[in-house]
Amino acid sequence: MFKAGRIGRGPTARSAAPASDRSAPQGGPPTWGKLGAVPTVAALVSALAERTRPESAASWDPVGLQLGDPAGRADTVAVCHEVTEEVVNAVESAPVDLLVTYHPLLFDPVNRIIGGRSPAARALRLLRAGASLIVIHTDFDGAPGGTAEVLASTLRLRDVAPFGGDLAEGLPPVGRVGSFEQTLESLEELVSDTFGSTGLRVSGDRSRTLDRVAVVPGSGSGHIDEAASVADAIVTGDVSHHRVVHALDLELAVVDPGHIATERPGITALVTMVADVVGDSVVDLTELDPQTWS
Repeated sequence: MFKAGRIGRGPTARSAAPASDRSAPQGGPPTWGKLGAVPTVAALVSALAERTRPESAASWDPVGLQLGDPAGRADTVAVCHEVTEEVVNAVESAPVDLLVTYHPLLFDPVNRIIGGRSPAARALRLLRAGASLIVIHTDFDGAPGGTAEVLASTLRLRDVAPFGGDLAEGLPPVGRVGSFEQTLESLEELVSDTFGSTGLRVSGDRSRTLDRVAVVPGSGSGHIDEAASVADAIVTGDVSHHRVVHALDLELAVVDPGHIATERPGITALVTMVADVVGDSVVDLTELDPQTWS
């Protein structure tokens, strides 16, 4: 059976929810199955893969086991949004066997592992601390009950449907679109109340009624053309000036509360999913927020 404790600044132990409380957001399955004890890293990778389908991840996304020994024990499991310096400090203070992260630690090929401050250096520190690392990212974005679905539910969209896939790359829809039927001003207020007003950017006619709204967690400006064909506004992060101009040319309003903000609701769902798979408490390090702007 997996064990959990408390680590570092802010993290807490989160248990799997009782079956009666494990309702998924609109469009997802009613519950996530609990598999009980998972004794090895490889077994947990396999159990999580049944829920997220890592083969559905973007081709550039290094999901799955990124660090560690597949045969290693995984008696203590933690979950984080991103492997920051603060997260590594927490793991070093109270080691865990396995860390599940949403954002990958290593995106680019690495030919040197040297101490210091860098993704490779953080990888070195995790390995020294005895922690394996699993990445669950774009495979969770499009999964039932995943990041996109939870974001749509958080913003009270109705009749939600997938959008934003790329058939040529074999990528399933990573966004969701649903009915809203309120003004852009109302959407701005809802997003501000939900995520805070710091860093919130809105472009479009605030008096316009939005019949349908699209959401893409994280950095979704690459889906503006698809969103314009199915919605009146898009909520996503990291939208550049030129992409906003393009959206307005397509009569698509843009609401950008930030990359990290649009992912936070889904990260809470990720912690719950991992706890359900583990069948016991997990250490929640998602309170160590990776927000880079203030």
